[in-house]
Amino acid sequence: MLKLTGAVCVLTACIGYAAVLTEKQKNHREVLLSLIRIMNLLADKIRYERMTMAEALGGLNRKYRGPAGDVLNRIAEKLREDVWESLEMVWRFCFKEKQRELFLTDEEMDIVLETGKNLGYLDVEAQAMHLLHCRERLEQKLYEAEKEMAEKQKIYRCLAVAAGVMVILVLV
Repeated sequence: MLKLTGAVCVLTACIGYAAVLTEKQKNHREVLLSLIRIMNLLADKIRYERMTMAEALGGLNRKYRGPAGDVLNRIAEKLREDVWESLEMVWRFCFKEKQRELFLTDEEMDIVLETGKNLGYLDVEAQAMHLLHCRERLEQKLYEAEKEMAEKQKIYRCLAVAAGVMVILVLV
């Protein structure tokens, strides 16, 4: 009976680990979706509503919860403090600070950081075009992440069960 209980615990732990890995990928996907939506809304707010970047970011942080919303909130707060040299510095600092929580790869983080380079000092149309270009690049990364997620989920499940069975066989 003790061996059976141990075997069930080992198998459950392996399957649980696969679920954690899958959840991490889902969170990554959600952050990418949020960033894409944020780029769209930012472009619209500066193009049509003629808002400053601090106002636009301040309005968006209420709409988006989670890591992306936290970063927007932090950027808006720092812009209100008015002790930073440029929006680019604030953007870089806040996104770098939360990189682990955002689950972004280095390539995706480079796209996000590049987004901040041209915000705040170009004319409205140039900023909007820049945001839309960055959005397109993030959409490509999202497509790649979804494709990878579909492949890896199957592998995670199979490997989890196989590793669990192997450990059980070794221990029994």
